[in-house]
Amino acid sequence: MNHIVFFSGGKASFAVAAWVKEQYGHLRGHNILLYFTDVLWEDQDLYRFIYETSNRLELPMLIHGRGLTPPQLMVKQKFMANSRVGTCSKELKMKVASDYIKKGIKPEIELWHNKEFLKTNDFISNASLYFGIGVNELHREEPIKINWAPYDVVNPLIYHDINIDESLRKYSILPGQLYSKGFHHNNCGGKCIKGGFAHFKNLYMKDEISFLELMEQEIVISDYIRYCKQPAIKSGKLPDYMYKDVWEFVSSGKKSAKIQHIIDTHPYTKNWRFGKNRHGEDIKKPFTFMKTQSLYELKQQPMQYDIFDYGGCGCFIEFENSPAV
Repeated sequence: MNHIVFFSGGKASFAVAAWVKEQYGHLRGHNILLYFTDVLWEDQDLYRFIYETSNRLELPMLIHGRGLTPPQLMVKQKFMANSRVGTCSKELKMKVASDYIKKGIKPEIELWHNKEFLKTNDFISNASLYFGIGVNELHREEPIKINWAPYDVVNPLIYHDINIDESLRKYSILPGQLYSKGFHHNNCGGKCIKGGFAHFKNLYMKDEISFLELMEQEIVISDYIRYCKQPAIKSGKLPDYMYKDVWEFVSSGKKSAKIQHIIDTHPYTKNWRFGKNRHGEDIKKPFTFMKTQSLYELKQQPMQYDIFDYGGCGCFIEFENSPAV
């Protein structure tokens, strides 16, 4: 039998991996695989955690990725992923995994760790797929099952008494450091664009450098998308003069004079008319990660936020039936 653990680098998915290992690791012919999809935007300590897990549990780990970060994907798609539409998790995690497991299509990046622990080379056929969702996420179970049919989907944290912290202690593994900084998950270095007010306020308080970098990316990507929505740009009548500078900025952080100007003048230009859209309407509303407020606005009034609004990625809730971008 084959068992594939969707390993996010979080505490819950670790506990699931440990449970699967204890249930089936000693049985002959049972293949167990840790499967991690990398968006290249993670906290560096996450990589320590996933490699340490593979070593301690003596399980093979397969890492897949498209070689794109979420900001790079937004620039390519000319669409800002946000708390309502998580195109980054859809394209960089869900589609990568679905294409590989269901269709055998390998993504741009494939890395193995501890491959020698594989018991057979065929680790996909008739596999059971394991996810780290608990009883507080029951609403996620059915969509995941629908998305991954005909594979058997198993959620051990819902149906078994598994103590996550005890599992970590048992194998002497420290969880990712983002937890100690007050984040609710260990994904995207605390920059998950599906976060809420409390999530981003925590990022501002605990890692101001990352917050400011993300705030500037939100400003630049927003202006770039508005620029590209102009009919003359969309039709190709005028060349895209911004792409090269924007791509370099989200890829390396380098700010050309054009990018620096966008950032410096943002407070004054965010409400200006930005050409016309295909309906002939003024394009002036900036695009933001959160529904009602930009990171710039949150920074200006840091105390005016919902202290319970942490948000979250919700990877693998929807994929096949989610709206096209």
